[in-house]
Amino acid sequence: MTSQSLKQRITDFLIKYVPFSYIKEEDLLKLAGTCKIKVVNQGEFIFREGENPPKEFYVIHQGSVELLDEKTNEIIEVLEEGDLFGIAALLAKRSYIFSAKATEDTILYILSYDIFYEYIQKYPRVLRFFSSGFAPGMQQFKKQNISFQDQVLRTVVAHDEVLELRINKNVITAKPDATVQEIAKIMTEKNIGSMIIADEERRPLGIITDSDLRKKIATGKFPITAKARDIMSAPVFTLPPEITATEAIIQMMKRNIRHLVLTQDGTNQTPIYGIVSEHDLLVLHGNNPAVLVKEVQSISSLKTDILRIIREKTDTLIKSYLEQDLSLPFITNTITLIHDNLIEKAIKLAKEKLKEEFPEYPQPPVKFAWLSMGSEGRKEQTLRTDQDNAIIYEDPQEEDKEKIQKYFLRMGELVNQFLVDYGFSECPANIMARNPEWCKPVSVWKNYFRKWIEVPAEKNLLNATIFFDFRVAYGDESLAQELRDVIYKYKNPFFLVFLAKEAATSAPPLNFFRNFIVEKSGEHKNEFDLKGRSIKPLVDAARVLAIDFQILEYSSTIERYEKLKEVDPVNQHIYRDAIDSFQLYLKLRTYFGFKNQDSGRYIKPEELSKLEKQMLKNSFLAIENIQKLLEARYQLNLIRE
Repeated sequence: MTSQSLKQRITDFLIKYVPFSYIKEEDLLKLAGTCKIKVVNQGEFIFREGENPPKEFYVIHQGSVELLDEKTNEIIEVLEEGDLFGIAALLAKRSYIFSAKATEDTILYILSYDIFYEYIQKYPRVLRFFSSGFAPGMQQFKKQNISFQDQVLRTVVAHDEVLELRINKNVITAKPDATVQEIAKIMTEKNIGSMIIADEERRPLGIITDSDLRKKIATGKFPITAKARDIMSAPVFTLPPEITATEAIIQMMKRNIRHLVLTQDGTNQTPIYGIVSEHDLLVLHGNNPAVLVKEVQSISSLKTDILRIIREKTDTLIKSYLEQDLSLPFITNTITLIHDNLIEKAIKLAKEKLKEEFPEYPQPPVKFAWLSMGSEGRKEQTLRTDQDNAIIYEDPQEEDKEKIQKYFLRMGELVNQFLVDYGFSECPANIMARNPEWCKPVSVWKNYFRKWIEVPAEKNLLNATIFFDFRVAYGDESLAQELRDVIYKYKNPFFLVFLAKEAATSAPPLNFFRNFIVEKSGEHKNEFDLKGRSIKPLVDAARVLAIDFQILEYSSTIERYEKLKEVDPVNQHIYRDAIDSFQLYLKLRTYFGFKNQDSGRYIKPEELSKLEKQMLKNSFLAIENIQKLLEARYQLNLIRE
């Protein structure tokens, strides 16, 4: 029996290390009560490959242990004080696939797996620690393509998805033939801001809000005796009850609505299940991005102080999301929506100004689209870096060419400056819509794309990596589709090979001794290039494969790997690991960008915690595997010198 004082000392030790630091102290005390202490001598094996694990795992209290493959004599990992091991085999429900040997005299804590497994299920951050493969030895299982049979572990939990969405199931409804006066009276008595109009089977037909009463009744547009069906907004947008907080916020922002009606199957053909309001989400998240979008929409001038306020609130929002450990797709989708709203607002204000400067064009003279490229095009921008954008417009008549280009160049100039005022710096290479080279009719853009594919020279490949990650932030999507068609239909067998070669030959992140490769000179000497050595190889590989599999409309790197899992299921484990690693890199870049007030591209290894270093080192296997896939698929060994 472990004494109370010993249990407390063990707890005080464990709580200093991840993932034990995610567990409440009273639960750790219970785990500490199962603890056995073992001393192993230098060179002594703790367990060996092929042995079946007991229902126990190990934590190093003092000393050092190496995990090794005895067949190849390869050292897999060297573990230190606070590291846990021996648990991966239990989660995989199989024998050990490597051996553990003390490299010096070592004191081990041996803890109950059964009790700890309860905590894996109880604490989402502990679950994420294991499901992400960050525990020592778990990458070796992935490397050998051994799946974890545990159903709980296979469930990757994003924090925002486990947040309990407050759904009001006591939905007050009215019939379509109720009068507005009756509805207003009920809304006042019940102190509610909206009422769902439903049929006899409680299937939603429409919604009436405070805003409808003000705009349609108070203005005299409809009499107080009007029927609900006359003033309700219909059809009402519906979703299923299983909606996450993430989806709720995204849908509200996309559709500019303040209420979501949930039905039994997510359609308006089944009874109402509940309702979620913008206020509910505000309470849940504390800082609602929908509020920011509304502030963007209220901007009335291209020059405004509101931009600074929105910029500061957006930064606060991202930091709070990072602190809450929300999923990366949720963070990037939210920021992309805010930025796209900014671009849309800037273009609308620019169009008003252009009416004065080009009175012959009260509206844009031809169809056009604002293209975002680079990380903004891929919906991966969390920090404000430099701009990458362009304008594509419908081919004008010959006699109008010059004047129409002036119109769109001026639009580019106004919007580019608006984005500078918001905080996006100018592109050093001048890849911006105000540049005449990147403000062209669709026929010229098509020629650009054909040339870059036909002649895969260094500059053309560079342009392809920048411009092929385009996305319509505002305007006519059909013009962009014409460009994608060029990429898909214009065949050059060497183009993809050279593009793959560029993606597969990025320098490795680790040296032979598993230390980070840092910059040898210059401003960032002894710093690790997180973007160049980690993010870029995964982005480049996803782009090549997206072109090859013709899924370029999936613009983000994560979306591309998710789609690749479907269209190339043989390699889905490689794509899955690439997604996990990419999310880690982008979160770290954002975190250090805010911390150091820079782009987050370079990190000093000494700034990383022990866990962050381990997570990074484990994640680099994903880069190695995706580059091997490119090597094999495009036979890159045949073109090497």
